[in-house]
Amino acid sequence: MRGRISVLCWAIIYTLLIAAEGSSLSAQTGTSEFDARPLMRDKVDYERAAAEVQNYIQVSFYLPARGLYAHSITDRHPSFTWGNGVSFSALVGAARNEPTPYLPILNRFFNALGAYWDGLAPHGGYEPAPTRGGGNDKYYDDNEWMALSYTEAYELTRDPRYLNQAQRSLDFALSGWDDTALGGGIWWHVSRKSKNVCSNAPAAEACLRLACYVPPAKASELISMAKRIVGWTDKTFRDDRGLYSDSISTVTGKMDPAKLTYNTALMIRALLGLYRVTGDQAYFQEAIRSADSSDWFLDPRTHAYRDAVKWSHLMVEADVEIFRATGNAHYLKRAMDNADYEYAKWKQMPPNAVIDNASIARMLWLLADMQSAAGEKFWRQVDGRMTRLGP
Repeated sequence: MRGRISVLCWAIIYTLLIAAEGSSLSAQTGTSEFDARPLMRDKVDYERAAAEVQNYIQVSFYLPARGLYAHSITDRHPSFTWGNGVSFSALVGAARNEPTPYLPILNRFFNALGAYWDGLAPHGGYEPAPTRGGGNDKYYDDNEWMALSYTEAYELTRDPRYLNQAQRSLDFALSGWDDTALGGGIWWHVSRKSKNVCSNAPAAEACLRLACYVPPAKASELISMAKRIVGWTDKTFRDDRGLYSDSISTVTGKMDPAKLTYNTALMIRALLGLYRVTGDQAYFQEAIRSADSSDWFLDPRTHAYRDAVKWSHLMVEADVEIFRATGNAHYLKRAMDNADYEYAKWKQMPPNAVIDNASIARMLWLLADMQSAAGEKFWRQVDGRMTRLGP
């Protein structure tokens, strides 16, 4: 059981305490005041597990001549940009916990990703694959994942190159906003055939994270844009439970009602961000409702999310973030159950694709942060900077 009974007891006790108190410092400010370590004493050493997976990625997928990662064990071409975003986020987590080996690799990977940047297009952005420039195959969500990962790298290192490239990536993403179709929203791809939650929710979160590091006037613009994106996405895709449909085609007008973890996950994070910067309790309550309803994604046999790990690792990240904001141990337990399940599967047979391995590493590094004072301090500062933007 690896401590699940004790964790469940903690979850019940903590939930009752929060209900009795009615509010807490974190519930009022959106900052992290909760120590996860007492809830994780009986758990695996997540840093050790994360390092094991990360080392496997370096040995099995790294292309040292290019500084990039192969798409899979069987396909040695460089990974697509979506996979690069996940791999970069895993490396940021690795560098935060083990800087000596991983910061140089992170730096080299960042430099190598310049091969994907198309500076010849009217709006510069990342292509899915290495490009000579002037391409027309850009995905807005690809650039949003890069913006989020680069912002976190800047928060860790204070290297201005990461901040600058995060801003450039987000600028491209926001160029995809279009009021003329469906009343707003960011397109998924430059071909302009659909608008997706995955091309809007990460953009809102990136706006809020980057607003912490730009001049006040620009920060105000980014916060306003995040409000517009979240408002449109809520109106278009949110159901009565607080879960989100996937996309809507502007060619057929049909909604894809599929519910994927990462769509709801990024909206939870964006709603928490808006709560932090505005103090508006409505955003906070929406985030909690979506988080509570996300039990729907769980497989009752495994207690893990049903989705593929390339999507579900982002719900683990949302679980950890909303635990920091509320102290509700149910969210932390849900994150740990998923990490334990995916790590156990990985031990039996690592996945073929780099994106899946990096997704597992990312969630394990996030939980390693929760087992260390330095990791908790890092995320407390991230949350606190957003809160200081508020009223």
